[in-house]
Amino acid sequence: MDSKVDLLKDDVRKIFIRYLIPSVGGMLGTSLYVLGDTMLVGRALGSQGLAALNISIPMINVFNGLGLLFGIGGATVLSINRGKNEHDKIDHIFTKSIFMSIIVGIILTLVRMFFLDEICYFLGASDATFQMSKDYLGILMFFSIAFLLNTTLTVFVRNDGAPRLAMLGMLVGSIINVILDYVFIFIFRWGMWGGALATGLSPIIGLIILSTHFIRKNNKMKFIKPKIDLNIIKRIISNGGSSFIIEISAGIVIFTFNKSILDIVGDIGVSAYSIIANLSLICTAIFIGVGQAIQPIISFNYGAEKMDRVYESVKLGIYFALGLGILFYLVGVLFPKQLVSIFIKDNIELMNITINGIKLYFIGFLFMGLNVVITSYMQSKEETRSSMIISLCRGFVFIIISLQILPKLIGIEGIWLTLPIVELITVFLSILYFEKYKTAVIYSIKTISS
Repeated sequence: MDSKVDLLKDDVRKIFIRYLIPSVGGMLGTSLYVLGDTMLVGRALGSQGLAALNISIPMINVFNGLGLLFGIGGATVLSINRGKNEHDKIDHIFTKSIFMSIIVGIILTLVRMFFLDEICYFLGASDATFQMSKDYLGILMFFSIAFLLNTTLTVFVRNDGAPRLAMLGMLVGSIINVILDYVFIFIFRWGMWGGALATGLSPIIGLIILSTHFIRKNNKMKFIKPKIDLNIIKRIISNGGSSFIIEISAGIVIFTFNKSILDIVGDIGVSAYSIIANLSLICTAIFIGVGQAIQPIISFNYGAEKMDRVYESVKLGIYFALGLGILFYLVGVLFPKQLVSIFIKDNIELMNITINGIKLYFIGFLFMGLNVVITSYMQSKEETRSSMIISLCRGFVFIIISLQILPKLIGIEGIWLTLPIVELITVFLSILYFEKYKTAVIYSIKTISS
């Protein structure tokens, strides 16, 4: 089990590393759900299977976004209350977050029962990809409750002093997903239906592992009879809103990109973007993991009014995010063919489109990590207005505007360049407009020069 951590006294760098590895590992586990499907579907069902899968991916973002809405939102409130030594509301915060995850999961399951065809067409399924999209989404949405609950509980278990157990739950679920993908798709020949079933079973495995935290009585929070408290509910939703928007924006990016690419190059372009989007999911998951690693440190110390430790943790997050962004960009520029070869074989046209896309799209990772970490910093201090505005601009406004302009000017290259331009604009907007954002960045720069 994880040994005890004193968030108020232990060395910030050691705490950061302690939370960084499990947080990144846990988020990678989430993204590997889809990556495993993409690798095996691409090799078993070809470009049309990839296109159908990419049309379905935004629903994964919906699950993750809602799970983080209640998980990060609740865990932030819980950590701040602990920092202030206000322990009487902890069980209520935990219970309400879990309860809201279950209710929303039930709603999504009911939506799937009555509107599955409409969802497939809305997400961009063509006549050629409709049936495969329906097969995948139909199974996936059947497991809505498990997806939401697993994501929410992972955040709480990590904040409850068990980051390694949280990571283990996500990674084991993902590994089993890949194994079942192979069995269901290649051995049982269940196609898209099999890939979705493998993915849907993964969060159930994660929940079983996370439950040991409570069975062994290592928990400092427990599920109690829920009571309506609108103030706590509002704080949970407000604090989780940015994480929700960041995750949902990834789904909106895929959705809007699919629509734009279909108009320019058709289904083969969507197949190319399916590969790029999956690689992007990995990189984005790592950035979000860095942001989640600093969240309990910031929230706890902010509640205790220890601002030096708050700024020290956000500085470490910025350093790691910028370093990782450079690494991701270099890998995309130097090894694009090797990355694409993981997903497809013997399709030269698809290979060339995807390689060109990776070289442009990956520029965005140079700036993405900074945006994610600083948004997490604001969110961890309950700066909900600032973090919400940044997330909305980055995830909705700037992307929609860019996709309306750039493809008309430079074609498919304009689509690939949308992400880099949006991330860069967000950095400048945030530094110029938000004083507390600027303060954190300046603190980090001064530390480098001193």
